Amino acid sequence: MSTSTKHSTRHRSRRGQALVEFAILLPMLAALAGGAIDFARVYQASMALQSATRNAAESAATTTATSGAAQVEAQRVVCVETQRLPGFVPGGGDSIPTCTAPDVAVTAFTYSTSGTGFSPSYPLVSTTVRSELDFSLLVPWPLIEGGTWTLSTEQSFSVVQNR
Repeated sequence: MSTSTKHSTRHRSRRGQALVEFAILLPMLAALAGGAIDFARVYQASMALQSATRNAAESAATTTATSGAAQVEAQRVVCVETQRLPGFVPGGGDSIPTCTAPDVAVTAFTYSTSGTGFSPSYPLVSTTVRSELDFSLLVPWPLIEGGTWTLSTEQSFSVVQNR
């Protein structure tokens, strides 16, 4: 066997070894990249849902006088602010303000006209809003059933109205 043939065989062997190593590492690198992308998307969606829920509690406490009106206002605000999140489902007739996902509930609502500094003209209103969204992941992770991750948050806001 000549020297050039030995050198050529050794060179092909190294190339083949690099290809095998790359084939072994590629799935791990793809999973790492997919995990980073999904984590970033979940984090952004969580922050958006939290902000929308906080804004809904503030809007409901500032503009409404009944728990029913607070529920409608909170639903409208959360739906409008989360319409671009994965897992968002518009209401009937593709109505954004009456979405069916995320789930929005006013869990506490108080309207008080008695107490120091409060009156029928300047009532104290406190509202607590809870939102929940089934977030759709890009990668079907084995330990997360159905490819969704449930995000939830609860925010409260109190204000003396008309001031």
